[in-house]
Amino acid sequence: MKKFIYTDNSKVVNVHWQNCQKNKITYITIKRINKSYFEVFYDVTNTNLDLNIISNEVKNIYLSYVKFLLIPYYEYESYLSQNYFFSMLIKEGHEQFFAEKLFDYLMNEL
Repeated sequence: MKKFIYTDNSKVVNVHWQNCQKNKITYITIKRINKSYFEVFYDVTNTNLDLNIISNEVKNIYLSYVKFLLIPYYEYESYLSQNYFFSMLIKEGHEQFFAEKLFDYLMNEL
């Protein structure tokens, strides 16, 4: 089972989405934003998780991540205004580890 995919191939993205929907598991994608950052997106709307609770929990985890790595506020501030915190800016080199751990965390919450 793939825990995440990169969004550089739309056919693979669609197959991954369908698989996650069918199996009612967390859907995660990674997309390059610029030379320094990737965007990690997750979707748990096909699960029984409370979106407000899980969104707030992931947001708190993320805020610890950016604080620990000293990521400038202006880099990620636009992500903080989402209704549900489903997308986040991750430093290059951390994206795979972060996406894998996010998947594990969310699946554990199911």
